[in-house]
Amino acid sequence: MLFLPYPKTRREELYDRENELKELEEAISRGERLVLLLGMRRLGKSSLLNVALNELPNPSVKIDVRKTYSEYSSVNRYIIGKILLSSLSGKKLVEEVKSFLSRVRGITFSGMKVEITSKDFSITELLEALNEYGRERGRVVIAFDEAQYLRFGGATKYDGIIAYAMDNLENLTFILTGSEVGLLFDFLKFDNPEAPLFGRYHHDILLERFSKELSEEFLRRGFEEAGFSVREEEIEDAVEELDGIVGWLSLYGYIRATRKLNHEKALEEVLKEAKSVINTEISRLFAYSPRYRIILKAVALGYSRWSDIKDYLTLKLGYINDSNFSILIENLVKYGYVEKKEGRYTIPDPVLAKVFREI
Repeated sequence: MLFLPYPKTRREELYDRENELKELEEAISRGERLVLLLGMRRLGKSSLLNVALNELPNPSVKIDVRKTYSEYSSVNRYIIGKILLSSLSGKKLVEEVKSFLSRVRGITFSGMKVEITSKDFSITELLEALNEYGRERGRVVIAFDEAQYLRFGGATKYDGIIAYAMDNLENLTFILTGSEVGLLFDFLKFDNPEAPLFGRYHHDILLERFSKELSEEFLRRGFEEAGFSVREEEIEDAVEELDGIVGWLSLYGYIRATRKLNHEKALEEVLKEAKSVINTEISRLFAYSPRYRIILKAVALGYSRWSDIKDYLTLKLGYINDSNFSILIENLVKYGYVEKKEGRYTIPDPVLAKVFREI
C-alpha cells in the first residue's frame, strides 16, 4: 500500500524513486567505498535504503544509529560491533562467515550466535574480516542510517575508521544517510585538512521533494489503490498544504483511507502528528536553550533576514550578542529545521512551519 506510513522494504512499495534506486545500486556495483544518501526528513531515505539492501546480491548490514544512540546513550565500538555481529548470526554465519570472524580478537561463538566477550575487541579487525568475506561474495555493504549520530562514539573515532577502511578495505562499501545534513558533514569533515576523511571522494545521492504534479498523482494512485474516493480539489489542496513531502502525503492518505475522515479533519490529524514529532525530536534542543523555540517561531512567522530574526528574539527574550545568535541559528540549519538560501532563512517543511508558528 502506497500510503503505509512506515519505511518501505520492497520496490513496488516505492513511488517514483527509480532513478535514485538505480543510482545507489550502480554505485555499489562499481565498487564505490562511501555513498551518502541525503535529504530532509520524511522524503523516504530509509525506505530507499531498505529496498536497495534487500535487492542487492551482496551481504549487507544496516544500523539505525539514532535508535542505537537513543537506546544506549552511546555508539561506542562494542555497541556497533554487537549490532554488526547480531546481523550475521544464524545459519549464514556458521556456513560462510565463521572462518573469517574467528581471527577477530574479543569475540566468541556459541552455537548459531557470535558475541563480544572481551575488551580486546577491535571493530577495525571486524571490518577487516568482513572485507575478506566480501572478497568471496563480491562486496559487503554496511549502512549507517542517520549517521550523524556516529559523532557520539566517544573514544571510538568513526571518521578515522571509515577513512582507514576506504584506503585499505576494497571490498567494503559504506552507505551513510543523514537528514541533519549539516551535522553529518560536520562529523565527516571532508573540508578539514586535519581530519581523517579530508579530500576523500564520496558519491552523493540527494532526495528531493515531489513536484506538484507528482504529488497529486501519488495521492490519486494511493486513493485508487485503497478504494477510497476523494475530490480533485481536495487532492490539490492537500498538495498545497503538504508540499511534496512524501511522508506527510502518505500520512494524510493513510488517515483518510483507513479512518474515513474528511479532508479537513485528515489535515488536522497530520498537524497533530507533526506536533508530536516536534515534541519528540527537538525537546532536548528546546531544553538546552529556550531561544531555539523563539527563533523557529520567528522564521515560521516570515522573518527571514538574520537581523530581523535577531530583533524578534531580543524583543521576546532580551539581549543576545551577535556571535551567540549566529551559533544558535546555524545549529538549526545543521539540524535541518531551517534552510538558508541567498542570505535568507526559511523552514523547508510547511507542516512543521505551521507547528512552529503556534509554539
